[in-house]
Amino acid sequence: MKERTRSLRERLGHNDVDVTKAVKRPVGMRRAGAAVMALIGILLGLLGCGDKAVGTVTSVEEMTLTLHGMRGSYVYRLETDGENVRLCRYRERYRDEETVLEPDAGTSVALQTMVDLMNTCHILSWNGFHGEHPKHVQDGIMFRFSAVVNGGETVQADGSANYPEGYHEWVRTLDAMLAESQNTEKETNS
Repeated sequence: MKERTRSLRERLGHNDVDVTKAVKRPVGMRRAGAAVMALIGILLGLLGCGDKAVGTVTSVEEMTLTLHGMRGSYVYRLETDGENVRLCRYRERYRDEETVLEPDAGTSVALQTMVDLMNTCHILSWNGFHGEHPKHVQDGIMFRFSAVVNGGETVQADGSANYPEGYHEWVRTLDAMLAESQNTEKETNS
């Protein structure tokens, strides 16, 4: 390294100036530095000091998820009722220049089940998420999410073909709960 510095000083004609900052570190040192920084980030995250350390959901007061796509729009709503939550899915229709929500499916779910699902899907980390529409994507689903949890804490997120961590699992599980309820209803009526 001293040889590289000396030749650089000679070439630049600056024998009295410290040019060691102009010398690039070898690739191995840069990789080692990046690895150390990544390790520090992981440790801070595990200790609750990182951006993702946002706490856990302990209660759910309400939730609305609106999905807009090429084939129509759906609105999912949660409303608490004591130890249970009422999960409803509505089909959004336009009639006479007004938006009308038609019930599509509904079920009752244990409150603790919904709290656990919200934590599994990292709902609190969604707060403030704004997923810009990716370039070169011709269509996709736009979403808008709003929830009140933990006695009044608001979580809001939105995006267009760009979703926060846990989003797909969240929607799939809500749909599975509703489908299970519909299947049970059909079996009961048969």
